[in-house]
Amino acid sequence: MKKLFVFADVHSFYDELMEALNEKGFDRDDPDHLIMSIGDLCDRGPKSREVLSFINSLPEERKFCVIGNHEILMELMIRRGRPDGADVYNGIMKTAIDITEEGGNMEDLRNNTYWNEYKKSWHWYYEIGDYIFVHGWIPFFHEHYNEPNERFRFNPDWRNATIAELNDSTWENGMEAWSKGIREEGKTIFCGHWNSSWGHCHLHHDGVEYPDEDHLYANFSSFIDEGIVALDACTYHSHKVNVYVLEIDG
Repeated sequence: MKKLFVFADVHSFYDELMEALNEKGFDRDDPDHLIMSIGDLCDRGPKSREVLSFINSLPEERKFCVIGNHEILMELMIRRGRPDGADVYNGIMKTAIDITEEGGNMEDLRNNTYWNEYKKSWHWYYEIGDYIFVHGWIPFFHEHYNEPNERFRFNPDWRNATIAELNDSTWENGMEAWSKGIREEGKTIFCGHWNSSWGHCHLHHDGVEYPDEDHLYANFSSFIDEGIVALDACTYHSHKVNVYVLEIDG
């Protein structure tokens, strides 16, 4: 029996990730302990190099990495050959500076060992038994886009989605899509991207989405319901990483 340690949206908070994995009993020397990162591994936090070194140090058969929107943003910046304002705001450039020797030089970044080794483990999604692992959500049809309550329609052929559709799906609020009926029967979908407090606040009526002076309580623990586990702990605010452990047979 293998154990799969699932997490999302680490955003370069290496210490918080290690603390969460240790609390769940992860042993990097145990060949039956596997990790599943469902996107947005870097950007915003202080230790991009350490996070990438950890992921890259694991054997290929022990790590599964899903592409998040921040991985996409980094690739777009590299292909563009220069950062823009959004790259600075979203922390993409911070990661570039952290992992390169010359402070974010684009040519250095294009050939960067940390980043290119990480890219070898990327997939748009994973499906293992009764579990599906995505960043935002599985692709679905966007109908009546100007009417938010009517834009969700399940795509039964989502596994054959185009690259553009898969790209778009990384930006979705999975909890909202799930609440509108975008589900895969008999499966549990693990997602990140959108802070779990959204689901606790708007769907379970537990706390607020973001704490403020008037409302100090926001629940950043994993949002769990039938067919969904949303893991994004909004680590930049909460300084916590949610880790969910699955036992996988075979």
